[in-house]
Amino acid sequence: MIGLFAIDEEQRKLAVELSARLGRDTVVADGPVHQAVHRMWNRLGAAVLLMPTGAAVRTIAPMLVRDESAPAVVCVTEDFVVVLAGGSSGGANALADRVGEVLGLTVVASAGSDNTGDTVLEQLVDQLDATVDGDIAECAAAMLNGEPIRLLNPMGFDLPPMPDNVGQAGGGARWTIVIDDRVAGHGTDGEVLRIVPRTLVVGVGASSGVSGDEVTSVLSMLEWDFGLDLRAVRAFASIDLKARETGVLQALEDWNFWHGQGSVGEDPPELLTYPAETLSTVAVPNPSPVVEQKTGTPSVAEAAALYAAAEMAEGRPVELVVPKAKGDNVTVAAARIRP
Repeated sequence: MIGLFAIDEEQRKLAVELSARLGRDTVVADGPVHQAVHRMWNRLGAAVLLMPTGAAVRTIAPMLVRDESAPAVVCVTEDFVVVLAGGSSGGANALADRVGEVLGLTVVASAGSDNTGDTVLEQLVDQLDATVDGDIAECAAAMLNGEPIRLLNPMGFDLPPMPDNVGQAGGGARWTIVIDDRVAGHGTDGEVLRIVPRTLVVGVGASSGVSGDEVTSVLSMLEWDFGLDLRAVRAFASIDLKARETGVLQALEDWNFWHGQGSVGEDPPELLTYPAETLSTVAVPNPSPVVEQKTGTPSVAEAAALYAAAEMAEGRPVELVVPKAKGDNVTVAAARIRP
């Protein structure tokens, strides 16, 4: 439960507005703040104090001294949301971010680390080198609020420790977290936070003089025909003869514009190229004598995808999830680095 405590009528109006945005398990306390906080303390998962910081600190200090299972506490004062206590399970920074977003205030976060909420989600995103699709702040707030969160991890990624309310919750869960590199639906209702790990390496083979549109058209087959989320692409790979192929480079530039990762500082997938002698050593399901005659290797797209994925996998298993798919003057294939 999140308790909202207001020092006067003006702040109470703000608390009521905030309560409507923080979720169902939110209560605006009645009566004097000091008594209300002490009365409700043991039932709180988090507390928002709408009052001057000094008064807020004096209110919670006696409780913090004698209670190691203290809730996360933030203070709304003037133009700021200030984190006062992280809580025994963390989450104060996530709460402060959500309150700051709703009220349009500046957040003064704790330098410490939360163990729940947005921090565990951010840790998960970082660990999987993933792209996020959905409102991570809203999901973090629900997690902090103790709501049941459904978690779908069909590929079996190793995950950081998750709060007790996150798991295989049934249809009653408002939020579902899906960790997958595919776009296929998972029968989810309500709000969905998709975490898309960068697991895929796409091999590209192309004729000389191929156009960027021809390459783009075949790349789109990975999504439309094979159900892969193109944000999961970690790298592209080809034979070294295509390192400067204009149509290929143009298509990859366009791809990054439309499907590239959204987080600031993330590197776009690069084009890795290998000599024919290297690619010819890779066992593939669809070798071609014609391709071997032209390039010196019986496979470009499949071999490049598998070889590059194996290089990047650091010992993890690699599988070919899309065998050679053909278009006009272009072939593509996709390999997955498994957990």
